[in-house]
Amino acid sequence: MIGDITAVFFDYGGTLFDYFPSNSEVWVKIAERLGVKISPDDSRIRLGIRNQSEAYERLGKSFSKLFRAELHTLNCQVLATMEINTEGTQEIIEAEFRAREQKGLYTIYPDTPETLRRIKQKGIRIGLLSNVNPQLAASRRPSLKDNGILMYFDTIILSVEVGVAKPNKAIFDIALRELGVQNAADAMHVGDSLIEDVKGARDAGLIPVLFDPLELYSTENVIKIKTLSDILQYLK
Repeated sequence: MIGDITAVFFDYGGTLFDYFPSNSEVWVKIAERLGVKISPDDSRIRLGIRNQSEAYERLGKSFSKLFRAELHTLNCQVLATMEINTEGTQEIIEAEFRAREQKGLYTIYPDTPETLRRIKQKGIRIGLLSNVNPQLAASRRPSLKDNGILMYFDTIILSVEVGVAKPNKAIFDIALRELGVQNAADAMHVGDSLIEDVKGARDAGLIPVLFDPLELYSTENVIKIKTLSDILQYLK
């Protein structure tokens, strides 16, 4: 347990909800377009995503600040690990990920509803803190309702609505004010990004929790959880 936590904020995609199609399935489609057949369970995909994550961490930039060339270099980490020639692949990669984003489809993690219910039972306030573009913002609240978890949230903070995004300290300050949390150290933020979620929360004074179900990161000095319900052990 860590102190007396009075509020927990959650990221949306990659934390409460899994990306659907999953990243591995998108990479399978990309590989197929490049003439390579590979299974979504192939260990090279997971290793490639790990290499990509580590390279992203070394850049020290938020995802929204990446240049197109930088993003492609990161994507090439995955293809290279899959033993696929990366030359001339930028348009194909972008098209497949753009198609997924435009669909806006996510699958709720199985333990999300029960975890939120148990946190609420403890009298702890819950907030959603999500970076989202204008095209997908309108789907956030309906998706929470459709999956039966909207009632657990005391506040919903979307970057496009407040004009500032993680890892900027200002969005965390807004979230804390919304829930009346005067001491940032009394709040946790759970997310899957080392930059937006972990660094952002830490710089704002909150306790960061890294959601890492695929064990992509070897980062120390941060609470890491593999399933969302693991957070309960840190709450009174």
